[in-house]
Amino acid sequence: MSSIQARTPRARWSWIATGGLVAMVAVSAPGAPAAFATSHDQAGPGRTPEATAPAAVAVLHPISVTAIAQQMQTAIQAASPGTTVGIDVVDTMTGTAIASLNADQRFYTASVVKLLIALDTLGSQGAQPDPDTTAKVTQMLSASDDDIADQLWEIGGNDAIIDRMVAAIGLTATTAPEDTAQWGETLTTPRDVVAIFHYITATAPAATRDLILGALRDTARTAADGTDQFFGIPDALTGKTWAVKQGWMDLNSSITLDTTGLVGTSPDQPYRYAIVVLSTQPAGTSWPVAGAALTAGVTLLHAALK
Repeated sequence: MSSIQARTPRARWSWIATGGLVAMVAVSAPGAPAAFATSHDQAGPGRTPEATAPAAVAVLHPISVTAIAQQMQTAIQAASPGTTVGIDVVDTMTGTAIASLNADQRFYTASVVKLLIALDTLGSQGAQPDPDTTAKVTQMLSASDDDIADQLWEIGGNDAIIDRMVAAIGLTATTAPEDTAQWGETLTTPRDVVAIFHYITATAPAATRDLILGALRDTARTAADGTDQFFGIPDALTGKTWAVKQGWMDLNSSITLDTTGLVGTSPDQPYRYAIVVLSTQPAGTSWPVAGAALTAGVTLLHAALK
């Protein structure tokens, strides 16, 4: 599968660091009108470009980017009271933030960290991974196979995987677990997960990109441990294409449930939107209730995904 496809004029999503925040910018092809996307926290009601800005530069989404995310949070908390949620949704064609709330708050990755395990494992194989590694990575991602993740985590040096991938991708808030045996307790933010998807589609070698996206596109409904993976993005955004990595983890104090991935609304833009919803839900919340809560929140994105 090819990387994120650009529309005319071509655009790519990139990052500009501004005061500790991250601004997404759409960089147009030569001769095309330029477009500036404000950072997640800069846009607000009534905001307009500065008077000194060039005529070709226009602010995209001049309304609060938290509005949709707040509605999503309300829906999630109505279904699962006491839930803490972090949301980051980005239009990869323009670099515009569609919905964002608690995007820099840390959550456990649970199985979402398997994206980093896969990238590190494939990177160690060079341009073309061997068939055995290809099969293991595919199964680890599509079926969220924990046994394979355990093997690759140990082979890769446990938390050394996180250190290498943080440096390679330029992640700002992802840290290895305190207990190096517990890869699911890696901490990350919604914004960092968006950056991981950007790295997969725009920077990773073609063989790595295609293998990972193929596995995420073919995510099985039932995971290797018997969990129904079709909550959040897969259940909410029916009629759209998606490539997802889900995460779930049960701790004594809480449960973690994450739905993340790339979503398209048309065949020519199969991975247009990066969607990340991370959640910490109260201990004892049943998996059906927890999953339905994320599905209720993500469903509200239908109208925003054009």
